[in-house]
Amino acid sequence: SNPNLQAIPIRTELGREIRSAFVADTGCKLLSADYSQVELRILAHVSGEPKLRESFARDEDIHTTTAAEVLGKDPATLTKDERNVAKMVNFGIIYGISAFGLSENLEIPRDEAQAYIDAYLARFPHVQAFIARTITQAAEDGYATSLLGRRRPVPELRAMNRQTRGFGERVAVNFVMQGSNADIIKVAMVRIHERLREEGRGAKLVLQVHDELLLEVPDAEVPAVKEI
Repeated sequence: SNPNLQAIPIRTELGREIRSAFVADTGCKLLSADYSQVELRILAHVSGEPKLRESFARDEDIHTTTAAEVLGKDPATLTKDERNVAKMVNFGIIYGISAFGLSENLEIPRDEAQAYIDAYLARFPHVQAFIARTITQAAEDGYATSLLGRRRPVPELRAMNRQTRGFGERVAVNFVMQGSNADIIKVAMVRIHERLREEGRGAKLVLQVHDELLLEVPDAEVPAVKEI
């Protein structure tokens, strides 16, 4: 802790220097494995949105797909900034940020941010339906439920205050994706641990950072453990 190992910086020179202090044991390597866009994949799954599902099935860049849909442009003509806008909108949908939050992140006027959100929901109607369905269900039940059945109480949905209710709505929708992500990672950790033990490997899990797993692996086992 101080900082916890999920928050060792990497984007700054000092951060990279701090990271260089973490080394594998002699004769071993640190192997990092992370899920590609796990929360957006969960969104594609729970919403049933065909455009998102097809994009993942074709192994396309999901932010480019979103940008092309929202801006109505050919993916080949998109700029880096346009892809970045789509990326922010994608994560905005997952984390439940409002037009205000998106305008802050992108440093654009609030009405422009709202227009991006509206365009996204219009182009991905299944996502819009999923959000509405999730909020209604959570308000009825008093909790949101992850894919593996874990529950997160959301009493804010029954509050009189509109802002508090809005916060509850974002929490409910977000929990389906982030809660399911946490569930999936834990299942993966248990299975990986069991598989390493079954195969008599010297490799071991050392750290989980959100949707990334870090293993310490003897040099000779690196190719096999990468496959696992």
